[in-house]
Amino acid sequence: MQNIKLVFLKSAIVLITVFTSGDIFARDLTIATVHASNRGFIDQSGLIKGSSYDIMNSIAKEAALTYHNSLIPYGRIIAYLETGKIDTALLVLDETVTNVAIPLIYIQDVNFIIVGKLGTEIINLEDLEEKRVGYLRLTPSAKKLMGNLNIHKVEGNKYTHMIEMLMRNRIDVLVGPRSNIYWALKKLNYSPDDLGSPFVLKKAEIHLVYSKKSANEKTISDLITAAKKLKKNQIIQNIINNYDYSILK
Repeated sequence: MQNIKLVFLKSAIVLITVFTSGDIFARDLTIATVHASNRGFIDQSGLIKGSSYDIMNSIAKEAALTYHNSLIPYGRIIAYLETGKIDTALLVLDETVTNVAIPLIYIQDVNFIIVGKLGTEIINLEDLEEKRVGYLRLTPSAKKLMGNLNIHKVEGNKYTHMIEMLMRNRIDVLVGPRSNIYWALKKLNYSPDDLGSPFVLKKAEIHLVYSKKSANEKTISDLITAAKKLKKNQIIQNIINNYDYSILK
């Protein structure tokens, strides 16, 4: 009788080990999308949309992972990646990001531009002297790119608000990612021809990154494989094109 109890006890221990160490109780992949049009936003119907949002969902589905994708401000994404509260995101690579996350695969280019209303010409940074330059408050890349220029910096919360400020002559030029600016232009029913020729301030890359704190080798491998397939099949590029109004300019 004692031997039978011992056998049952050992069997129970084995089953507990299998269930707790395997994928059966594996937690969902936590995804963060930068809360900024056109990368992640809530449309008029209350649905979450955006290029980064759709791309991350597509990659997670292709990798056959259960997941939860949330819109989160950039600064909080960095903090959550550092603690492992979120696992993965699509971000512009810089030292801040690579300190807390592992770059997995390149997804798309992003051009930071300076642009004004039609008739405004920016050829170099010296042309910004004494101008009122608008940028999104939570876009540290734009702030860094302007450095110590002798300009009047004007912060805003949304690109649509900044476009309205530009059109009402409350700022002279706007700085930010090209696709974000032109998407906001479209949302306000302006034409790309209402803006002058954009000056490319910096070319950067958006990568799929994974938290160093919560890094999981198998999940990372599955995400990379899925992203490569979606890139090869042009699915990711089609999503990018769907949200990129700047291609009309």
